[in-house]
Amino acid sequence: MHTNTDLTLYTRSVSGGKEAWTRSVITGVLWTNRKAANVISSGLLDANAVEIYISTFRREDAIVIKPGDVIAEGIVTKTINTEYTIADLKRDYADVVTVKSVDRYDFGSPHLHHLMIGAS
Repeated sequence: MHTNTDLTLYTRSVSGGKEAWTRSVITGVLWTNRKAANVISSGLLDANAVEIYISTFRREDAIVIKPGDVIAEGIVTKTINTEYTIADLKRDYADVVTVKSVDRYDFGSPHLHHLMIGAS
């Protein structure tokens, strides 16, 4: 698979009523932006989306991504906490998206195994 960037994954967890975000970096991914628009009866609805492909071949760690996680294109060193929020991250970086779907393709040759992430 051809790759064009790295990404920073922010995984949300809730424990004892408190929200926490764990930051991790995934290298060598294919990030594609899709610009589109849907027209509905009340007007124009933005339909921009991102597709991210992550090869799972020869990855030492299992990659766990779920809907609701937040992904930033590139390597971001910021930690999400009470002083620096997801809203701040979206303001400071151009390509920050929320994961909507995760599809695992683990059939065929191991070289073809990958995750396809849909986000907006």
